[in-house]
Amino acid sequence: MLNALAALLAALQLCVPVTLPEAVQAEMLSGRLLRFHVVAQDDSAEMQRIKLCVRDAVQTCYAAEVRTDEPMLAQAEELLPELTAAALAAARQEGFDGAVDVRLESTAFDDRRLGSLTIPAGDYPALMIRMGEAQGQNWWGLLDPDLSLQLARIPCQEATGSLRWDWSLAGFLSALFGVRMM
Repeated sequence: MLNALAALLAALQLCVPVTLPEAVQAEMLSGRLLRFHVVAQDDSAEMQRIKLCVRDAVQTCYAAEVRTDEPMLAQAEELLPELTAAALAAARQEGFDGAVDVRLESTAFDDRRLGSLTIPAGDYPALMIRMGEAQGQNWWGLLDPDLSLQLARIPCQEATGSLRWDWSLAGFLSALFGVRMM
């Protein structure tokens, strides 16, 4: 019974439409979607942990004020003092006493994957948080964590508006187990 239910759920997940990378790119360029990056001081396990705490605090602060009818960039501009305070407070609470630089800027990015979606390279507005020397690994996503998760799960909407379904073995494994085959 559980196997049949798992197979049914997997099949239903395969029926989720996917957004074309160009549509997501246009939304990011317009500021409706906003890239969010947190760069740690270094690659130590402790700094990587603190980086994620800072990310969570900033996303929680944003989520408490989010208005879905306004572009993320405009909201982040309004909330920048609060987002900065949340990042600094989280870093200090976790024991990091270095600089925490929070700013909105246009940044050149390489191709990036967000779940099954590839975001094309380009200059995008982004909320950038750099901790200390900012020589560590970078976490990235969207400022709105729920939207980031939704986009990461979306499989592709054709330019015509019709849906394209992923019936491949790779799509099935991705839906069933979260495994991505290249």
